[in-house]
Amino acid sequence: MDSLDHRKRLFVDMDDVERQENVVRVFHQAEKYGTHPVLKQEAPWEQHSGMTAAVIFDAEEQIFKAWYMAGHYAPECEHVQCFALSPDGIHWERPFLGIHEALGSKDNNIVIPATHHEGKDHWETMLKDPLDPDPTRRYKAIGWSSNDRGGPRSGIYSATSPDGINWSHSPDPIFRYHPRPGTGDLGPVGDAQSMMVDIEHQRYVAFLRGVPERLMSTSEDFVHWSPPCPFLAPLNEEEALYNNTGFNYGAHYLGILTHFDKRPRQQTQVLRLLCSRDGERWQRVPGDPLVGLGAVGEWDRFQLMLSGAPPIAVDDKLYIYYRGTARRHAKIPREFDPPIAADQDPGTMGIGLAMLRLDGFASLNASFDGGQITTRPFALAGDELQVNAKADYGKLTVELLDEEGHPIPGHTAQDCVAIAEDGVAVPVRWRDGRDLRALREQPVRLRFALNNARLYAYWCS
Repeated sequence: MDSLDHRKRLFVDMDDVERQENVVRVFHQAEKYGTHPVLKQEAPWEQHSGMTAAVIFDAEEQIFKAWYMAGHYAPECEHVQCFALSPDGIHWERPFLGIHEALGSKDNNIVIPATHHEGKDHWETMLKDPLDPDPTRRYKAIGWSSNDRGGPRSGIYSATSPDGINWSHSPDPIFRYHPRPGTGDLGPVGDAQSMMVDIEHQRYVAFLRGVPERLMSTSEDFVHWSPPCPFLAPLNEEEALYNNTGFNYGAHYLGILTHFDKRPRQQTQVLRLLCSRDGERWQRVPGDPLVGLGAVGEWDRFQLMLSGAPPIAVDDKLYIYYRGTARRHAKIPREFDPPIAADQDPGTMGIGLAMLRLDGFASLNASFDGGQITTRPFALAGDELQVNAKADYGKLTVELLDEEGHPIPGHTAQDCVAIAEDGVAVPVRWRDGRDLRALREQPVRLRFALNNARLYAYWCS
């Protein structure tokens, strides 16, 4: 029997719900911050380039860090990787690192220069790793390089760093675009990759681009990787699963998918949600995109690309970063009618921010006529039950049931102090002040009753 512990239970799937009456599951969209990117191409060495990014919050240093792709500042120059810092995730600074030269000066924030792999690199994921005991490998990254233009040196490389600024790269691809016969090479893979540090399974996971599926590979040491295996396939020929991330979230694995609409008069990308319970079997979450396209005239009108790092919890919100642009994805304008071809000019790319309620990917909602949810049995592994709920114009009560489905005395709906507030961590109280210690490790079902309320998550603490 699964434990109900500190790991939050969400409603991105219904695996924990045994019965529901008169409730509706709603998937929520993140709200974009402002009308402009929070970080855009401004420095002279940040000319037209992908500006794909990874943004983290460094809890040790209490600062936001971003790595992003720039470059194309000279005819012979392609990609560089840059580094930025922010105290709040909104206002960013480019520290002059003095490491790599661009435009005749080292006064820049470049951490991987255009001379590395001839500037053919795409480093979508750069993360701080809490698992590795070696401080020289505290930061990790995987990135695509086509430095020999599709030859045996093209593929996915790994990199490590003690500080996120000075990087050491693998000498050979860990996954190849064209595996060499009889060598044990892993592949074939394309670009658009990401990586997660899987805390639950104490491993690293690489998410890779196959044709047409998304592929997954795992490693215990960030050196030796399993053969990539498909885990997600397109539903039809009009879509492509361009890239995805994965991350631990409570009792779940979640991921963000860059979904590409390949139709000639579309060529757009949005961000959709993925979910899994074991990190192996993944499914798409239905409903609208987690982050959708900008409206007509907006800077992110046609194309969004995920950040290569998980969403960041900031107070009662999740910060979701993305690359956006007002140009379509297509690179061959002749495929399109003239009005479509006209918007193929490079335009300006930037890094945007969307915000979602903490745990707010999905909720179970009931109106004033009321609704109920009954969970499957759990072994309680905490002294207090907490919920993330919006009930400030209604109410929510909780009842604990035994294995046979009977209300447990002292923890019935009548014993529960009704919740009538909006909060991301609201404790469930009982009228006599009792807690859950007497019920620890016993099989217990939870029955939530909602009146004009939303329930986002629940857990024990």
